[in-house]
Amino acid sequence: MKYLKQFLSIILVFTLAASLVSCKRGPVYEKSQKMKNSTWDRFDNKFFEIPIEDAGKTYDITFVTHCAEPFPYDELPFYVILTTPSGEERMREVKVPVRDNGKLIKESKDGNPEARMVLWRNISMAEKGKCKISIENMIPIIQTEGIDDIGIVITISK
Repeated sequence: MKYLKQFLSIILVFTLAASLVSCKRGPVYEKSQKMKNSTWDRFDNKFFEIPIEDAGKTYDITFVTHCAEPFPYDELPFYVILTTPSGEERMREVKVPVRDNGKLIKESKDGNPEARMVLWRNISMAEKGKCKISIENMIPIIQTEGIDDIGIVITISK
């Protein structure tokens, strides 16, 4: 009887642990690229390669940026190209709001200015392989100051 209770307790602990792990909704990919001297050059395209290991799932792809006070604009315009592992391309021009009423948007947990925008929701990846994202700065000056970094966060769609 004593061993049966211990056995059932162990099974209960493992079941709870497994259910907590399976409910985790964190990112499957998260990477940022720092800008040299907090400056993004006009023709310095940024590239991200994301390994897709679960074919058939749908994903949400989010752009993240951290800007500083020297960034003079309300929005950060860029051109983004997504290439799926199967070779399908999706492209779009995006303007991410960075300021609200002249103040930098602060969405991050640590209070640093952070702007986020979902680029694609429920995008299906039919094949395993590399998903590629290219981001081109569209501000019409050679160097844009005040951009600390840009990044991509990918989560499994709900």
